[in-house]
Amino acid sequence: MRRVMYLFLPSWPIDRLRRLGSVPSLPTHPKNGGAPAEEAPFATIITTGGQCLIAAVNPAASAAGLAPGMKLADALSFLPGLATQAAEPAGDMAALNRLAEWCGRFSPWTAPDGADGIKIEITGCAHLWGGEAALAADLARRLLRQNIAHRIAVAGSLGAAWALARFAAGASPPALPGPGEERMALAPLPVEALRLDPVTASGLRRVGLQRIGELAAMPRDALARRFGEQVARRLNQVLGDLPEPLSPLGEAPIRRVRLSFAEPIADPADLARAAERLADDLVVRLAREGMGARRLDLAFHRIDGRVEHIRLGTARPNRDPRHIAGLLAARLETIDPGLGVEDMILAVFATEPLAPEQMALAAGLSPQRAGESWGGDLAPLLDRLDAQLGLAALGRIEPHESHIPERASVMTTVALKPPPQPSSAPSLTLPRLRGREGWGQSGGGSDPRLRRGRVGAVAKPARPVRLFAPPEPIEASWLLPDDPPFRFTWRRRAHRVRRADGPERIAEEWWTRAGAMAVDAIRDYYRVEDAEGRRFWLFRAGLPGSPPRWFVHGLFA
Repeated sequence: MRRVMYLFLPSWPIDRLRRLGSVPSLPTHPKNGGAPAEEAPFATIITTGGQCLIAAVNPAASAAGLAPGMKLADALSFLPGLATQAAEPAGDMAALNRLAEWCGRFSPWTAPDGADGIKIEITGCAHLWGGEAALAADLARRLLRQNIAHRIAVAGSLGAAWALARFAAGASPPALPGPGEERMALAPLPVEALRLDPVTASGLRRVGLQRIGELAAMPRDALARRFGEQVARRLNQVLGDLPEPLSPLGEAPIRRVRLSFAEPIADPADLARAAERLADDLVVRLAREGMGARRLDLAFHRIDGRVEHIRLGTARPNRDPRHIAGLLAARLETIDPGLGVEDMILAVFATEPLAPEQMALAAGLSPQRAGESWGGDLAPLLDRLDAQLGLAALGRIEPHESHIPERASVMTTVALKPPPQPSSAPSLTLPRLRGREGWGQSGGGSDPRLRRGRVGAVAKPARPVRLFAPPEPIEASWLLPDDPPFRFTWRRRAHRVRRADGPERIAEEWWTRAGAMAVDAIRDYYRVEDAEGRRFWLFRAGLPGSPPRWFVHGLFA
């Protein structure tokens, strides 16, 4: 059975400014004996249509007869000493989002509603507090401690909870009708409780329909024909006959564990011990389901209403409690506990299947065999680096399907996917550059396949250990069109070529957009060795008959 709790904040803009110390107080009188000062009449104003209107008022201004929507000039005529401040709708909304996040201690399905409400899906959560009444009482106690005016209601639908919180709940007792009592509790409420626009509500009142109970007794088709589909739809929603989804503020976790403290804690050692306990509790659930965590979030709910987070990811599925707790402890220095943390919630947002592994056998292996079993697993190292730097800062080189040298590999972050598994296909043995006696003179190499230009038909020639991106231009001198250079200048230093191998022709990928627009679509590559024994990978760009340009693309070891 679905249960929704709605939190209505009737004076949220004033409460937010009061917490910031922006609401002025009346001067204290010596006869008060040091009693707390009362608030002076205060209001926030907003300019719309060329007029200054009152947006919100505190209790002192409300008692003097001021109300939202009143013109500022009229308000000052009633109360000349009224203190005002410009309204900040963006600041109010940001603070409401933070309060909705703070309510995540009661349920992960929380979200702000409008500018003065928070909706909370508590289906299956109330028993953790001993029932709905105890849950509402705990929420009210925490809000009163922060001096936030509120009204709370719990019902079987979002529309019913909205209506009861705004029109039936009092400042102290929440509205908690049972599943069979909701229709009776909703019947005396005004039609405005159906979340209707003012024009529609006024039209209903003109024909004598003032209460929800009066509308509920009428046929839905007649209501839709006379007043539009909105009235029938809202009525069905508030009575629970039409489902109304509740979208959470953020991503809903897959699993989460919660730890509350009798007294707020702030010592890093206490926070670390709490993180270890949460990791132990979470791992038990993951092991029962055969899953491993990939993305986790540890939330610290402070007593002042703020929520601090530690978000981390793992390079591979993991459910080792010591490893998870160590990653969380490494980030504790980024957390500001403030005056104390009263709740900690560890949630997992992404999981992957993780089969049980036999880890104890490695202790009996020889050092060589143990190294084979354990040495190749880089996931713990990547997780520790992620805790300090973030996975986005870590990268690896992966092969890419392209015969263009600079596109044959790409740099990707380790967060995108697990490292590729080794292929079972047999690997080709590429021809390697031998000693100097294996290098041919200008225009020919020791391998006849290179001279005939059929390199790809057998195997790809060796590639340099270092590539330049982009290739660096050089000044070269050569004799015949297909000959390698006998001398070239690179980085203002002259090199005399003593041995060379090639050419190896590589054409641009004409079927891609980049290849179709390439200026130098043909490259002739040469492996050359200078008089000092340094080996270079050079290429000539351009078709025969056009002025060639020479580049150095890489260096051999």
